[in-house]
Amino acid sequence: MTNQYPVVLVHGLFGYGPKEMLGFDYWGQAIQVDSPLQRFEASLGPISSSHDRACELYAQIKGVQVDYGEDHARVAEHNRYGNDFTGKGFYPQWSEQTPIHLVGHSLGGPTMRMLQYLLEKKFWGPGTNANWIRSISGISPVFNGSTLAYFLGCNEQTGMVSGPIGNFLAKTLEIIAGAIGSNLERLYDFDLGQWGLVRQSSETLTEYLGRIGNSPLFKGKDNAAYDLTLQAMLTQNQLIATFPGTHYFSYVTEQTHALPFSHHYWPDTGMNPMLYGCSAYMGMRPFGAPFYAGFNGDDWRENDGAVSSYSQMYPRIAGNHPVAGEFTDASGGFEPGKWYWQYLHDRDHLDVVMLPEPWQVAWQKMFYSNLFQRLAALR
Repeated sequence: MTNQYPVVLVHGLFGYGPKEMLGFDYWGQAIQVDSPLQRFEASLGPISSSHDRACELYAQIKGVQVDYGEDHARVAEHNRYGNDFTGKGFYPQWSEQTPIHLVGHSLGGPTMRMLQYLLEKKFWGPGTNANWIRSISGISPVFNGSTLAYFLGCNEQTGMVSGPIGNFLAKTLEIIAGAIGSNLERLYDFDLGQWGLVRQSSETLTEYLGRIGNSPLFKGKDNAAYDLTLQAMLTQNQLIATFPGTHYFSYVTEQTHALPFSHHYWPDTGMNPMLYGCSAYMGMRPFGAPFYAGFNGDDWRENDGAVSSYSQMYPRIAGNHPVAGEFTDASGGFEPGKWYWQYLHDRDHLDVVMLPEPWQVAWQKMFYSNLFQRLAALR
């Protein structure tokens, strides 16, 4: 072990913090495994934008009030300030001399990179920089967008939510509710205080979702739906650098197979039934006009039920992001400033977090044990 920097776990779309869901832990075995590294679970807006989530993440780590930024709040038309974490920070001494490791699942991938970008840009004032983050590890990350966003209601040409906003919420909630049922009704927090969308005690989930649907949240780009699109990630990958002092890892999940005599992919029988329809859509869908120069629809068909494996590997559709290549559990000597990835074959989008099949719990425990040992060994 060469460092003892703490790990902050960053959940994805429709994720939740440790105080929600009556102990149904989003991070599965990640908290349970033995590790010399202290771990903290962030609780971020599950349908908020990467920017807003990054601001909430900063506040929770540092122990300050959430500040979304004056200019950002004005353009987005929501409140500038959010929850106050003063005196409750995960790691108040956080700095370049005492950095952290970030581990993020799904939408947690772009959230972590946005946080690093804002640190480098001194968003919260002088003194911060990209070196406050020692490593970024994406698990099933949406580093280049997900074609599933268009199934959920985003427009292929603009990336914006089109049609009734409730369609996006209904489809995504249906996927999550299949796993946790009535708990969603009683215990889930959408963390949308900046939009004035705090659920009232007498309000049913249907009424609350209707109020969200009629709000400005999904009428612009400051939301998770847009940030999951290829359009959004094209912009983010051009904007956000791969910084030379940070280690970058990606853990790529897939659970599909190529169909004979076609360019299509179909979900494997072991995939979580909740994700089966989504996976089939991503593996079979026709593509219209290219999303970016060099776009090839066939690259995007292999998937884990929520994100194309091609998208998970590293930022690749825009910008300059040096790539080191694939690694295994036996690999070492990792260089900062370059992207490394590891394929996790026959694993779907939820196997790595809250919902592994019973026979994969031991595998998940070993996966996180190896991941944390890898981080502790970084120089």
